[in-house]
Amino acid sequence: MKKVFLMLFVFLLSTKQFAQAFEFKNPFSFKNRQESEPMVQTWEEWREKAKNVNLEDRKTFPYQQPQDKDFKPKFPPSKKFVKYNVSAGGNEINISQIKNKLEMRSQGVISPDFKYMAYGEYYFSPSFNQISSEIYLQKLNSGVTRMQRALNTTTQNTRHIPIISSGTKEFRENLFSTLTIVDFSKKSDMLLVKEKIGSGVRGIYQSYVWVYYMQGEQTNWSAKKFDILNETIKNYHAKNSHIALNNYRWDIRPLGFSKEKPNIVITEAFAWDKDKKEIFLGLWGLDTNNASVNLISKKQTPIEVSANGIIVKEFLP
Repeated sequence: MKKVFLMLFVFLLSTKQFAQAFEFKNPFSFKNRQESEPMVQTWEEWREKAKNVNLEDRKTFPYQQPQDKDFKPKFPPSKKFVKYNVSAGGNEINISQIKNKLEMRSQGVISPDFKYMAYGEYYFSPSFNQISSEIYLQKLNSGVTRMQRALNTTTQNTRHIPIISSGTKEFRENLFSTLTIVDFSKKSDMLLVKEKIGSGVRGIYQSYVWVYYMQGEQTNWSAKKFDILNETIKNYHAKNSHIALNNYRWDIRPLGFSKEKPNIVITEAFAWDKDKKEIFLGLWGLDTNNASVNLISKKQTPIEVSANGIIVKEFLP
């Protein structure tokens, strides 16, 4: 009997300790309600309590994403000046891009003295399937850095008058008339432009060399189309090669200004036979001072052409 009583005593003692270790406190008990702040009963009491809230308690901090250990920051590409006519005569405008965009502006080409920027504007008329173009010349702001001049140039609040236009005076179905900036002269006193005219169905009709003279007072600046270059090439091959170029599709490609003689425009000429085989028509020199034309070589010959105009190009870091 004593043994049973002893076991019962031990059981009751252990139960009391277990109950104390896991004692449950009711948060809604009367005692807890008495210890908490009394509930606000009126609007005036709420406003009064709101005034006494510490500013530190009102601050909220934005979420900050934990940084990835493998994260590598990306830096924007750097902008630098590079020469425009590095691939001599290889910057001809893309007709497909004009048709896709309907209106397009070419990248600005800066003169070597950083005083002017030339650019082309191109327009596509879907109803006539016609492309026309214009070349503009914009004076740069001399009061800022050279890079700021190039990046902040705008055509707003300026005389938006083209210096050369092609295909803008009339509508002709399937006609394309494109003007491509070739280069500035070394002294920034001439701008060389190529005009190409043709049909979207039949192909090229004719190409011409234009020079915009920027010498003397600006009121005297003017553009000149050198038809004499085309006539000289046609007459030479009619006499010496017995080729009537009027019966062929042919093109001229002005490469730029000669490095040896800065007033000479170096131009290549090509034709295509019925099998679309290319026929080289010679390397020609056009003197911009007196409009004379001379044959430099009957064969494709390497010749030094200067790269004077400047463009802004982005480089990855």
